[in-house]
Amino acid sequence: MEKYDVLAVGGGIAGSVGAKLAARKNLDTLLIEKKEVPRHKTCSGIQFPYFEDLIGSDIPESELCDNELFKVEMVSPDDEVLNGKMQMLNFWRKPFDHWLNKEAEKAGAVFKDETEMLDFKKYNSGFKVQLDEDGKEKEVKTKYLLGADGGYSPIRRKLRPQDFKDKSEGAAINLYFKGDSGQLDPNTLYMIHKKKYSDWMFSWVYKKDDDWIIGTGAKEAPMETCMKFYEYIQEQYGIEGKIVDKKGFASEQAENVYLGKENLLMTGDAAGLVDLYRGVGMDAAALSARLAAKSFKKAEKSGKPAMNYYQKYMKRIVKQKRKHDKIQKKRYESDERLKKSLSKTNMMKDGLKLLFYSKVVNKLLPTDRMILLPP
Repeated sequence: MEKYDVLAVGGGIAGSVGAKLAARKNLDTLLIEKKEVPRHKTCSGIQFPYFEDLIGSDIPESELCDNELFKVEMVSPDDEVLNGKMQMLNFWRKPFDHWLNKEAEKAGAVFKDETEMLDFKKYNSGFKVQLDEDGKEKEVKTKYLLGADGGYSPIRRKLRPQDFKDKSEGAAINLYFKGDSGQLDPNTLYMIHKKKYSDWMFSWVYKKDDDWIIGTGAKEAPMETCMKFYEYIQEQYGIEGKIVDKKGFASEQAENVYLGKENLLMTGDAAGLVDLYRGVGMDAAALSARLAAKSFKKAEKSGKPAMNYYQKYMKRIVKQKRKHDKIQKKRYESDERLKKSLSKTNMMKDGLKLLFYSKVVNKLLPTDRMILLPP
């Protein structure tokens, strides 16, 4: 029977980064992904430059989109517009995640795609894990288990079925548009805060190579709402062309954080770290994976459960997430609250705060203690 120190379940950002850093710490590591790679993932693929520190590698230009994003246009509920500059990383998740898989392999981790975790059970202080590897069942042993299996997380469902609803509430939809982009700028991320187009967070428009991504999220009639937003963008920016694809995603997971227990640590979306106030989750996935790998190594040396360390390392991140959830929920209670919180004055304050944390604070902090942006 194969034996490992760490088994990372999920070949996305959290799983790949956790596996890579665990392998760098001389822990025998297996990373599994149930789908064949490279595989599509509906996601913004936009991050701040500090993301490279969190994943532990500089992203080669070949993995980035042809068009850079370095400007932001924010539109308030009252149609006030705030423009600013902020360097961003722009990539498609399909090739990017595959590159991260290979980075984990380079660090010494074993990577297997088309390999699904069927079940797991406690075995001494570790686990016995049943896998389906390319249609063949097998069992492996591991000391530590890294749950990086996304918002649907079979691992979390087994441990805490009460964390999942019977059905998802709404969905986020991306439209892929080709054609005349009118007044849209290929180097700008557009963030439109209008409750009628999204009752979760801002709606978005940005370019990736030859495609424009036009998207929104809604609890009720998400596709219909997204099409109305598309009509708004047509009218406001004068775009002409056609929608070449539509993709969406939803989650049945409740909005609470669960970090795992003992030597099983949950990371990224599986841990419930998606932050609608910030509008991003990839950096939280990478940072939680870093801290999980650090916790595994500490546990290996001390003989204590990895959760003893992980819970302490994650305290600040969880606190930020919970604070942001309260702010976002209050914002979207009514149109008036949303308008007040996103006045031009408040957007300018938030922009200056973002610049300060990006250009000053995170430059001074060690990687494991960086502040997830916007703060």
